[in-house]
Amino acid sequence: MRRFLLVAVGQLVSITGSALTEFAIPIWIYLTTGSLAKFALFAVLGLVPGMLVAPLAGAIVDRHDRRKVMLGGDIAAGGTQLILGVLLWTGNLQVWHIYPLLACLSVALTFQRFAYGSAIPQLVPKRFLGHANGVVQMATGTAQLVVPLIATGLMAVIGLGGILAIDVVSYVIATGVLLFVRFPAGMPWRRRESVMAEMANGVRHSWGNPGFRGMLLFFAVLNVFLSPLFLMISPLVLSFAGLDDVGRVSFFGGLGVFLGGFAMTAWGGPRRRRLRGVLLATLALSVFCVLTGLRASLPLIAAGAFGMSLCLTLLNGVYATIIQVKVPQRFHGRVIALNTLVAWSTLPIGFGLVAPYAGQVFEPLLAPGGPLAGTVGALIGTGEGRGIGFMYACFGLAIAAVALTAMRVRVLARFDTDVPDALPDDLVGFEAVRSRARAAGNTAGNTAGTDPGAGSGTATGAGSAPDAERDTADTADAAASDTEKTEKKEEEVIA
Repeated sequence: MRRFLLVAVGQLVSITGSALTEFAIPIWIYLTTGSLAKFALFAVLGLVPGMLVAPLAGAIVDRHDRRKVMLGGDIAAGGTQLILGVLLWTGNLQVWHIYPLLACLSVALTFQRFAYGSAIPQLVPKRFLGHANGVVQMATGTAQLVVPLIATGLMAVIGLGGILAIDVVSYVIATGVLLFVRFPAGMPWRRRESVMAEMANGVRHSWGNPGFRGMLLFFAVLNVFLSPLFLMISPLVLSFAGLDDVGRVSFFGGLGVFLGGFAMTAWGGPRRRRLRGVLLATLALSVFCVLTGLRASLPLIAAGAFGMSLCLTLLNGVYATIIQVKVPQRFHGRVIALNTLVAWSTLPIGFGLVAPYAGQVFEPLLAPGGPLAGTVGALIGTGEGRGIGFMYACFGLAIAAVALTAMRVRVLARFDTDVPDALPDDLVGFEAVRSRARAAGNTAGNTAGTDPGAGSGTATGAGSAPDAERDTADTADAAASDTEKTEKKEEEVIA
């Protein structure tokens, strides 16, 4: 756990720097342009480029040293923020400059995020994975907790240029930690395949499983309704309050993430029915979504933001544990990539269409004298921002319906029992080599009488059957050795 905690601290510094920038730039865009569409475009461009490269990123993470991929992602992200800072410091920054740089940042962070998530099982014994995911979530919560307290003050004192400088320094620190820490080799053998073949195998491993497929579709539908609600909290508050109040509400959102991560760290999540825990957390999340929209009241919105963030943190922590426990390590990068691609495929709809334009649909309904002013307006109020509040109530009820429906779907209701835990990765590698040996032996036997050179090799470079058998024996020895080392490390951790 020591190496993981060092890496987590480095990532915490980086996340805090990035959170400062992510807090400052969208508000700067909104206050500069007054456009919800441009405000939402920031979120879309921070998401879509990373989604497009997700399958490639997952394959590269599984093919290469995950520590080096994390290093590359951190260096690229820090360099992007440095370019943005230079444009600002020299007085040349325009709003349109932010968007292409944000796309580059999205790609860099996709590689970094997948590598980090896939490396956790290399650094942490299986029994502590839930606790480790809690640490990851708590680090995110710490950043979200601290940033609202200091962001507005920093904007007033050092401006956006100073915040970008802090972000660049945070990436330098995260990179330095990764240069210092060495990751253990957790996979003794990897199949020699092309990148496209590895991407296809990742799709088969995840999408080909009915349980995983059902879970991904659940998240895709959920995100249509959930993503606009987190994006629209600032406009909801600004409809009747000021920028300082946005910071206060964001603080309570960060507190929810922090306490959710702390709970996961101490608890570790459910030991058995993990997906049912995800669905129950979703139901609780829907209640807080409705609460957020009930009144134009800062305490009520802060309580709703707190509950939404707390439940989403628990949901994400348990989901990450499901992937790490149910999927062999050698597939983690590709499976996480595919899951992200499918589950986030609807986020551009939420960010780019629902968030900016739903307000235009709902706001007239709750305007004074509007069609719903005498009915719904009697409960949640009328005037500016009440249409957004009504959207929170409607989408919260939709999220509850999605969760209740998922509990009735067989593949999701029985997911925890029907989908077994993954075998240790060294055994998965051993079985893969043994399958290659059998295939090479069958090929040699079928062609020995017609082609004298048939036994000399295969198209994939596997070698002859005796060579494959030697590979099998070597891998079996490596598997046994790695298993013994893993057991010793776990005993040391327990001691």
